[in-house]
Amino acid sequence: MIVRRRRLVPAALTAGVLLCALPVPAAQAAETFPAPASGAWTVTGRGYGHGYGMSQWGAQSRAVAGQGYRQILEAYYPGTTAATRADRTVRVQLSRFSGPEVFLETRSAAPLRVGDRTVPQGQRLRVTWDGAALVLTAFLPGWQEVWTERWTTVPTVTGDDGVWVEHLDGSGNRYAGRISFPLSTPVTPINTLSLEGYLLGVVPRESPAWFAPEALKAQAVAARSYALSTLRAPSSAYDICDTEACQVYRGAAARTAAGEVTDLQPAATTAAVRATAGEIREHAGAPAFTQFSSSNGGWSATGSKPYLRAAEDPFSSPAGKVPQDTVAGWTAQLPVSTVASRCPAGGQPRALSITRRDGNGEWGGRITELVVRCTTGDATLSGASVARFAGALRSSWWDVVPGGTAQIDATWRALGAAAGPLGAPTGPVWALPQVEGSYQLFQRGSIYWSPRSGAHAVRGAIRDRWGALGWEGSYLGFPTTDETAVRGGAFNHFQGGSVYWSPATGAHAVRGLIRDRWASLGWETGFLGYPTTDEVALPGGAFTHFQGGSVYWSPATGAHVVRGAIRDAWARQGWETGRLGYPTSDEYDVPGGKRSDFQGGSITWTPAGGAVVTTR
Repeated sequence: MIVRRRRLVPAALTAGVLLCALPVPAAQAAETFPAPASGAWTVTGRGYGHGYGMSQWGAQSRAVAGQGYRQILEAYYPGTTAATRADRTVRVQLSRFSGPEVFLETRSAAPLRVGDRTVPQGQRLRVTWDGAALVLTAFLPGWQEVWTERWTTVPTVTGDDGVWVEHLDGSGNRYAGRISFPLSTPVTPINTLSLEGYLLGVVPRESPAWFAPEALKAQAVAARSYALSTLRAPSSAYDICDTEACQVYRGAAARTAAGEVTDLQPAATTAAVRATAGEIREHAGAPAFTQFSSSNGGWSATGSKPYLRAAEDPFSSPAGKVPQDTVAGWTAQLPVSTVASRCPAGGQPRALSITRRDGNGEWGGRITELVVRCTTGDATLSGASVARFAGALRSSWWDVVPGGTAQIDATWRALGAAAGPLGAPTGPVWALPQVEGSYQLFQRGSIYWSPRSGAHAVRGAIRDRWGALGWEGSYLGFPTTDETAVRGGAFNHFQGGSVYWSPATGAHAVRGLIRDRWASLGWETGFLGYPTTDEVALPGGAFTHFQGGSVYWSPATGAHVVRGAIRDAWARQGWETGRLGYPTSDEYDVPGGKRSDFQGGSITWTPAGGAVVTTR
């Protein structure tokens, strides 16, 4: 159970009044964040990827700190041991080129060979599927056909300087080894080469070449072990894929459509592969399933193997990372529209509720279950990757930054920060679960924020009264001013009214047309003075008592002041439930005295005769 709200302030003074202790709301089982009006939740997170096994940035931090590659691997795969395996061939599915057609060519004097045919420099080989066979056609520039053949057996293309596999626009990659094509659609090339040659194209895609040599060696061993532990059955068309679903593999070089060529196998990563040739991590006599990700953010996650354990990793944390690491900690926007895809029946999100975490690290760790609360019902999402929303976020270890965090901080600083009336913060900014808004507690009060009201301080007896009425969920809503000192007391305005305080009267809420009438008479400086009650509902109306009288309101009569001897006489008649009903005027002058009109008559006061009731 995750407690998100603690509204109780230990003690506070406002205008000399001790803050009363209010009950602490019950702990909530979920962190709930209403859908923001801005259209996106601001999220702060830790790490990049699933967090299983080795953190690549953590490996770099460890290498910079002096750890060797085997020490790094032992830390991330505890219980595994170093072992060796002989080189072998692997078949890599080049899924990034899968489609209705694939183009091959050589860009050197060495031609491509396929069966008895050759494709010299300056020609391109197009491979398509006609429904029953692969169709191979060689073209000169301008699409001048040189030859074409149909293949009902798997064609294999080789070249002494490798094979360029390309899209129609000429962009593509050069691969060592040979390229073949299964007899199927879509047309998907398979690159067959040695395991060590494959790693030359993997390690630089998984770790930057400028990483420390020991970090690159750790990556080479992990990549080699991972490949051997995940090879598909020999009956499959391929052994491993070229994407993040396996390991990223891009071959030896890349070419843009404009003809710019980039070498994809830097000397540093090549050296790491060759320095660790054949070395793997082994567990129970088999290659270990050495999963890895960019960053675990300071805690690894529990994986599917005994050596994939959750453990604190200071070398991958925001505090212990190398300076270049930008993913140990991050912020991002999570669009409401992205989350809406999880709502049933095309609904729209009302809120996100984080209901379960793994318990490791800040905020309670990685999210393992959340609920999207939608206009069409709730959708519960469970699993290790659900909280990434199909890659919209870098990891499942995140928390929503409550809206208004910056505004709350600015208000606190404008009030004098820790030296001001609120004192120092006693906790973080918390999001409110039922309405878009947030708050932060301080030693002597709180600051509340919502998109419409802004960020404002409320404290002392005024805060107590607001809390007793239901906080922002009451008719008062959010504060729209800070606590403001006035003659003899203080007030806060709220979205739905005001709370005024004085030592003699305490704190009371006043609102609506009653407040408007009181304001027209000079607020607390007028003859009515401070309120002595909150607004009190009556059958057909409402009233607020003040030091110098009362304001009564009904829909039929509006809001009017009644006071003194006239009010006393009206009270003896049964207030608004008597035959006089509600007042229809304020007190006004008549010859020799004062009068107030009511629905059922009037009361006239003179010094000689006192208050005289006249009924209709």
